[in-house]
Amino acid sequence: MSDIQKLKEMYLFRSVPEDELRKLCVLAPPVQFRRGVTVFQQGDVADVALLIIEGQLTASVQAGAALKRVGDIRPGEIVGETALYMQRSQRNATVTADRDSTCLLISPDVMNRASGNQALVAIERHLLGSLARRIRGTNQAIKQIWKAEKTDKPTTEKTPMTLGQRLKSFFGGLT
Repeated sequence: MSDIQKLKEMYLFRSVPEDELRKLCVLAPPVQFRRGVTVFQQGDVADVALLIIEGQLTASVQAGAALKRVGDIRPGEIVGETALYMQRSQRNATVTADRDSTCLLISPDVMNRASGNQALVAIERHLLGSLARRIRGTNQAIKQIWKAEKTDKPTTEKTPMTLGQRLKSFFGGLT
């Protein structure tokens, strides 16, 4: 099955004409990653995002001396989207290919040049929904920490953990 056919089967492209998907693939060429390859390294400059067509990627963050797995990215999902909206930002996670994978390479330039493309509009809508869910999840995590602070019994430690320390602990040492 061709990459175009795989894209057509994705829910996010359900109403996008095939010719628009073809145009997107010209501007955002499919790239292949072999299983085990590091796709993005935490801390590197973020310059592109990837839309997974086939396979699976895994995101991990540095937590002390170890990498902590924080999520899997499957077909129809996007990783590295910060690069599309925050130029010169750093990668928040290390992403590796969990399986042989094919992805569309989406750059800020593609977002600008293909702004009228229906496939790109579908990607932007998908990103907005994904980002809203992530913000909601982060807000819920913060509320849990605040609630725990209110109900915590007095500690015998000299100084209790600050909110920042609790967030680092909760999210695996992120800064």
